[in-house]
Amino acid sequence: PTTKRSVRFSETSQLFITEPRTSSGKESSWYSKEDRDVLKRQFKMDVQETRRKLASTPMPMVGQDDLHNCVGMELVLSYDIYSSTRKRRQNHVHAILEAQTRQKRLKIHDEAELSLISERSSEWVISRAHDVAVMYWTVIK
Repeated sequence: PTTKRSVRFSETSQLFITEPRTSSGKESSWYSKEDRDVLKRQFKMDVQETRRKLASTPMPMVGQDDLHNCVGMELVLSYDIYSSTRKRRQNHVHAILEAQTRQKRLKIHDEAELSLISERSSEWVISRAHDVAVMYWTVIK
């Protein structure tokens, strides 16, 4: 059984004021720029290594460890998948912003319409996530 979730858009936000963090508190709770740069470089190297391995190894010979390494990299292992995903994300944002602009011009506010547009333009993400999960389940189990 799937649960249906919807997106809500709010005209207001809540702001919670907290005590400022100390320097040591910030350092311990966030990655530094250097840490992020290292993680980014490592991810790029991991993607390149995984691409090489997948390109040079027949699929039946790809091991479970290799497939585990792919988790989270699916979108960047293939330029075609990356490009189509990027385009779909752009279309998703454009569809919502276009509807908001139209509503603003008409001086209406219809959260249900925006939610429906968001839900419909996100269906492909749910389908893709399901397909990826099924693929991993089938191959790794």
